[in-house]
Amino acid sequence: MKKEAKVEFGIEITKPWSKEMYAHNDALAEVVKAKVFAMWTAAYEAAESEFAEFDELGNEFIDMQWESASSEMVAIQEAITMFSFSNQSIGEVVDEIEKELDRSATFRLKEIAEELEIELEKGFIGFN
Repeated sequence: MKKEAKVEFGIEITKPWSKEMYAHNDALAEVVKAKVFAMWTAAYEAAESEFAEFDELGNEFIDMQWESASSEMVAIQEAITMFSFSNQSIGEVVDEIEKELDRSATFRLKEIAEELEIELEKGFIGFN
């Protein structure tokens, strides 16, 4: 008796993966990247604004040490890079985050979305 095909989000799950499976995950990967980038931007801007309120010396937030980052920035950074930073400027960490997010494989984007509790209309397929 033939095993019934598994279907997720209207796409038949096949081995090897079908073009539809790749297309679905690629589209979802772009959604996750956009949502994570929006989270990161909001966290950065909030921390930068708070820093500016208390900085009396005219320092640039981006030039400060990473230790000046907000806890929300650190949580997003750790979800993306999977490690901690010390002795780097916020600007150096920002560059690393942007590079890492851009080059993240689909399975990593799935993990990042889960760690940051990003709600998606559909999920990634083929990683169960």
